[in-house]
Amino acid sequence: MRMLIPDRNAIISALIGAATALMCVWLAEVTNEGTPYTVLLAVAVAVSGLILGARAATWGYIAGGVVVLLSALRPADGIFDASDAIRLGAFYLGTPVIIYLVFGVETSRAVTTEALATSHAAEQRVEAERQQLEDARHDIDTALIAAERERARLEEVAEAIPEPLVVYDDQLQGTYGNRAALRLFGRSFVERPLVEWGRATEPRTETGHPIELDEWPQVVAQSEAMRRRLLLRIPMSGRDVLVDVEGTPIPGGGAVLLMRDVGKEEDERRRLSRFASFVAHELRNPLAVAKARIELAKRDPSLPERASAHGTRALESVDAAIGILERLELYSRADTGRIEAARERFELAPALGSAIERLRARGSEREVLVSLAPGISVIGDRQLSEQAITNLLTNADRYSTPGTPIHVEVAIDGQVALSVRDRGPGVSDEVADRLFHDRVTAGRGLGLGLYLVHATMAAMGGSVQLAVRRPGAVFVLRWPAAAAEGPPPDEPTTADGDPAAATA
Repeated sequence: MRMLIPDRNAIISALIGAATALMCVWLAEVTNEGTPYTVLLAVAVAVSGLILGARAATWGYIAGGVVVLLSALRPADGIFDASDAIRLGAFYLGTPVIIYLVFGVETSRAVTTEALATSHAAEQRVEAERQQLEDARHDIDTALIAAERERARLEEVAEAIPEPLVVYDDQLQGTYGNRAALRLFGRSFVERPLVEWGRATEPRTETGHPIELDEWPQVVAQSEAMRRRLLLRIPMSGRDVLVDVEGTPIPGGGAVLLMRDVGKEEDERRRLSRFASFVAHELRNPLAVAKARIELAKRDPSLPERASAHGTRALESVDAAIGILERLELYSRADTGRIEAARERFELAPALGSAIERLRARGSEREVLVSLAPGISVIGDRQLSEQAITNLLTNADRYSTPGTPIHVEVAIDGQVALSVRDRGPGVSDEVADRLFHDRVTAGRGLGLGLYLVHATMAAMGGSVQLAVRRPGAVFVLRWPAAAAEGPPPDEPTTADGDPAAATA
């Protein structure tokens, strides 16, 4: 039925069929031959079908057939004989066959066109996939080049590390060691079972007791970050060394171990201590002479005011240099365990006030809020206590958020506890665990000062503690309490003894 629905091509073909039929009728009348020219109409229907399609051929056939039928009913010679009937029958029966053939051609052409379109689409998909594979191959090559470059850079960094660094895979076999590791352990760990490394190095505790396999640093570091001090035998020399081992897991399996020779670090620390003592001893006398001469010059009444101001600033610089030398000398004494600390009674408020003045002399303008009851006395060394408080105030000033105050509070809980609280980011767990050890820093100098605080407080029978890690660190100094000789501690005062929750 779809073949009988007219469209633009069907109408054109119908007009062609009717016109061709009229021409055949005219030729028959002119030649007086009846209907021999119906073959022309069949040809016209076939051509229009090949050009315009089977539907158009059908409409051309219908239109032409109607015209021929009407003309056959009234033949030109007045006689409709058997030959005319045969020609008409051939037209009416043969032309549908032609239309059917045209329909088959059209169907084949459609199938061929669809196949060509499908083939072209497949070719485009294949080309697109080929391009994607090419892009993926290029990306992989680029990533491999970048990874190789990064590996080479990491290897350069690892080779520059003076301590032994070893990388283990998830099978507990060493896959890489820097020059320091190879120099210390040879190839006892490279691509060999872990037990071979154990036989070569005999890992033991600090006291010399053997360590079980599941407690070896390579095993522990596969699952968690670790730090441990071990006694190892060096396969290259046969001597025993005390090392600090730090292990870190590798995502996906494996671990990285970094080992530090503790004995070597101790030698370096002793050299630094001797150097600090030498510098402090050699420079103390020249600076003391310079300070005395500046003070004498300032007493001259004829000295111009501008020169006197320069002398004041020079005197401040000399005092700062003397303070540095005092810290160097204190470091040397702390390192050798020779800190001499008095254990006598003194009031805490004046010592705290002096520490705040030292903070101001170093250029700090940060507000210091003090809560201190009057008449609190402690047992210890006042000068060392002032230095310890100053160090805590300096650290709080250095790490606090700009514009925020430092809070100082003194309380009695069996001992006298002075807490210094800042408004900074706090102290990370890794740094907090090592905070009072020598030469441990967390940026901008934190470490040596706290080491001295710990050493001086211990020497006078007190202590220092990191009470709160973050956010905002709280350090607490503690002294043995002495009997108070003043009014009862019923209202807070400043470091100078003035009532109020003070602002210094």
